[in-house]
Amino acid sequence: MIGAITRWLGGIGWLIGWRIARWIPEGWAYFGFERMSARTYRRDTRARRALHANLAPIMGDRTPEAVREGFRWYGRYWAETFRMQDLTPEELTARMRTFGLEHIEQAYAEGRGVILATPHLGNWDAGGRFVAERWPLTVVVEVLKPRIVFERFVAHRRAMGMTIVPLERGADPTARCIETVREGRVVALVADRDMSRSGVEVRMFGRVTTMPPGPAVVALRTDAPLIPAAIYQREDGTWFGHVLPALEKTDVDDPHAVPVLTQRLADAFATLIDAHPEQWHVFHPYWIDR
Repeated sequence: MIGAITRWLGGIGWLIGWRIARWIPEGWAYFGFERMSARTYRRDTRARRALHANLAPIMGDRTPEAVREGFRWYGRYWAETFRMQDLTPEELTARMRTFGLEHIEQAYAEGRGVILATPHLGNWDAGGRFVAERWPLTVVVEVLKPRIVFERFVAHRRAMGMTIVPLERGADPTARCIETVREGRVVALVADRDMSRSGVEVRMFGRVTTMPPGPAVVALRTDAPLIPAAIYQREDGTWFGHVLPALEKTDVDDPHAVPVLTQRLADAFATLIDAHPEQWHVFHPYWIDR
């Protein structure tokens, strides 16, 4: 009971912070949220240690500095996301630079639907809105606690043109994604974290973890292209989107097709993460071979 009340009060605090971030000038919002993240860096030992362990295989001796920057960029992520809905389409386009967007354009033109997969890197909400303004987009989202925060995020993303599929018990997001893709639409999945802890074992940066099989399953059952992508944050409040070519698939009847394709996705994620590891927002233990 006390835990539920604490989460509810914390959620109210987030909603108040969301409103304040939209009221104040942009620079003030960035400064304020970065300062709050610096405070969290000092006080949240568990998150700090987890991020250190996650980044160590990538950054080596530079890990402590990357961890501090990781908390700062995560604070910036929230400030950017809270203000995202207030940008006009013209402002969003002016702030977004992309490389490889033709991979999505060509895949969508083929009419088979598209699966976009991204890690928790940079600002995936900026990428979601950018895609939703160009193609019909469905996103699978984690159910946050308390519920009032989750419902606010659902309303926020729907206002930006996205169809929402919640990742919750009793739902079947994979079936929903397959249906959506077969209709020729775009599905976006943030797919580096295995929420079920029963996913496909993969290797990244010389370490072992698990990733959800969903992206590979949807791609193999629909024969739609699976395209890795990421949206990097920049100091001036703009973003850079990097879209990789669609991954090569094996025969759908191959019993190893899902693990093979998931490993290829992990390799693509490693390429995207390696460009800006300090923007990889993963504050829970990630490697399972520790």
